[in-house]
Amino acid sequence: MTGKRINTRLRDNKVSCLADEINNISEVLGVRDRENELRIFNVWKECVGETISKFATPSGIKNNKLLVSVENPVWRFELSNRKEEIIKKLNSELQGIKSKTIIKEIVFV
Repeated sequence: MTGKRINTRLRDNKVSCLADEINNISEVLGVRDRENELRIFNVWKECVGETISKFATPSGIKNNKLLVSVENPVWRFELSNRKEEIIKKLNSELQGIKSKTIIKEIVFV
């Protein structure tokens, strides 16, 4: 557990929406951050385009570092040159979720 606690004093004697409670618990447990990270797999194709997505696919994410599997060295070189552009596109696509940066680095393997 992350060590965060749900503040029950704010909830005493108040009626609250179940969705709000679920969101609060998800945020405390860190589920919301993981959900946002996993969303990258859904927006990858939109951010890099159909052609690139045929040759490069996200394979994992850890500590704000996205690992991308690339089929051949030519595409790896091309994507390395576009790394900053791809990071900006991914983060801007995910900005609607939270204002924090989700991807800080991409490693092409």
